[in-house]
Amino acid sequence: MADYAYTNARIRAMEGRLLNRGQYESLLDCTTFDGLVGILKTSPYAHPLEQALTGYDPTHPAETVVRIDEVLRRNLTQNLTALRRFFSNRSRGLINELFLRWDVYSLKTVLRGKQATAPVEEILATALPVGELDDIAVGELARAPTMQAMAHLLETWRHPLARPVRTGLNLLGETDSLEPLEHELDRFTVVHTSRLAADGDDNDRAVRDYLLFLVDKTNLLTGLRYLAERTALSPFEAGRHFLKARGRFTRTHYEAIVDARDMRDGLARLAGTPYGWLADAFSDGEAISLPLVERKLDLVSLRKAVGLSRPDPLGIGSAILYIEQKTNEIRNIRMILRGKALGMQNEQIEEWLIIGEGYS
Repeated sequence: MADYAYTNARIRAMEGRLLNRGQYESLLDCTTFDGLVGILKTSPYAHPLEQALTGYDPTHPAETVVRIDEVLRRNLTQNLTALRRFFSNRSRGLINELFLRWDVYSLKTVLRGKQATAPVEEILATALPVGELDDIAVGELARAPTMQAMAHLLETWRHPLARPVRTGLNLLGETDSLEPLEHELDRFTVVHTSRLAADGDDNDRAVRDYLLFLVDKTNLLTGLRYLAERTALSPFEAGRHFLKARGRFTRTHYEAIVDARDMRDGLARLAGTPYGWLADAFSDGEAISLPLVERKLDLVSLRKAVGLSRPDPLGIGSAILYIEQKTNEIRNIRMILRGKALGMQNEQIEEWLIIGEGYS
């Protein structure tokens, strides 16, 4: 318990550097893009922004957004990497399970970059090396000459994702799509984390509950994506992309969505399920976009994390909450930047923001 108390104090210190409601309001109230950058320079992002924006031209907001995006990516990587290092022994194992999805994200980023023959620098600029695949490991993977060589590296490191990468590569065959490989990574992650966090104390259960919700969220968005991009997958292929877990969103729910006429009909078919509220989140005649549905599920992710942190303030739930708060902050800042650069009204930008859940 003493270790958790010390770790929790360090997490609280990191939470203290998150933007508060007043800072968000100041960002939204800015009437010029230059003023927006100026406020960010008084935030916890001040030092890296000063370096990244040296000599920037306020009349070219698009270029400025790209520079700030890189600062935000690095900041997220640094903070989540620091969080992982706070834990040891069994707790570190649970944190590794939470961060396995980030390893998957980085691995998918490298694989897609390899397929597109993108320069190594571009690949590394979009990865998030916060798990066991740190910046050095991701760099080695990005410089590997082939995907097979990447698989060999993972096997040499005895990384848990080595097996699904090898299996996924064997499934690719002659297709140019990475879909089978990426699905194999997702499927393995669900099985792996569900097994390791299946039994144990309250911390194990908190990790399991959180991961099962993330699987529900993924399955729900996969089904809705099929409706939004009807030609992308056949119904059979869409069914194959369902991730089996003991979540609250079942295969029956998933198949009902895939069989729907359109997005609105798909959401209507959630009535009677734990996610039936999504149908009521959009008024009649209101356009339903997949990104907006995803943002509403992001809000639930944050509320879920708040709930997991309350029963035991000294448990791993505080780490789960910080992960959600920090990733949400990055999304919020990016949305404000892009919205302001495009001349959007505050009301339009605020629709995409999550402010107030677990914040001061």
